[in-house]
Amino acid sequence: MDLTPCSEDKLAHMRYKTACGCSIIWVSETIEMPNKHLEHPEDSILQGRKVAIDAIKELVTVTRLSVKWDGAPAIVFGTNPENGKFFVGTKSVFNKRKIKINYSHEDIDQNHQGTVGDILRLAFDYLPRINRIIQADWIGVGGGSVYTPNTIQYRFATPISQQIILAPHTEYTELSPTAEGKIGVSLESTPDCYFVDTNNATVKPPLGWRHLAKILPTLMVAKVPQSRTEIAKHINSFVRNGTLPHPKKMYDTLDAKYKGEVNVQTFKVWHMIFQLKQRLLDAINVNGTVECYIDGKPSRHEGFVTCSDTPLKIVDRLTFSQANFNLSKNWTNEKV
Repeated sequence: MDLTPCSEDKLAHMRYKTACGCSIIWVSETIEMPNKHLEHPEDSILQGRKVAIDAIKELVTVTRLSVKWDGAPAIVFGTNPENGKFFVGTKSVFNKRKIKINYSHEDIDQNHQGTVGDILRLAFDYLPRINRIIQADWIGVGGGSVYTPNTIQYRFATPISQQIILAPHTEYTELSPTAEGKIGVSLESTPDCYFVDTNNATVKPPLGWRHLAKILPTLMVAKVPQSRTEIAKHINSFVRNGTLPHPKKMYDTLDAKYKGEVNVQTFKVWHMIFQLKQRLLDAINVNGTVECYIDGKPSRHEGFVTCSDTPLKIVDRLTFSQANFNLSKNWTNEKV
């Protein structure tokens, strides 16, 4: 199926032409500003029909993905183009208020406490001085071969000789609340820092357009909610329990005050995109020797991120997200 946009007006009313019969389908809704937070593709129906169509198109055409390592906390580092100084920090470097950019140990002592502060001091000492802005996930201190930075345990084939281990994944050009990140970063390891390869996942061949054709009729009659956060919380309540009930049950158990905003088809589309994502997960091939475990049982990586201008996170929510929701963290996060 060819779903190439044919026209777009000021209110973002999109018209799509299908290859089967050249019929015209209108998807009428106002498009909001893009959400920089990475979304699960199945949750796209909560954002709108066009967003859902774009997510499905991404799923059926993607061939290259970035591996999503389950590291913590997130580390942002590099050279600030405004002053030419090397810095380290958490995602708080992008804050609108209370911006925390660290150019020294003294800055770290003032801005951060506990485990996060300890990690940032190590990062400041051992990260390479690069003329870029990189976001990476902290994996651990070198010297071993088994690491559990968050929920997943990673078992490397051989001990890591470097001082610190990080998984780089996103690059920015500025430090600001509106900074746009580009997924798909590769960095050479140094004598002090081991950078894991996050760009070693592929899909061959892509899933194909036929899957979009199956979802589209239901998508066109699915209602898009206004109370998106509340509907997402309702869905996550099932994920926490490791269950995924029938769409009708998801609708029937929804708080009555939100039922008028959605219909059974809303949850059916959510299900269909979820199942399509699971097919994609089964088709992904990761090159590498690192083994993943959750609670001592073999697992796959936390997930993947599509390498595109509108990246999506591809995560097995009934395995990883459930474990992440319910596992006590072995590190203390800080409010940023």
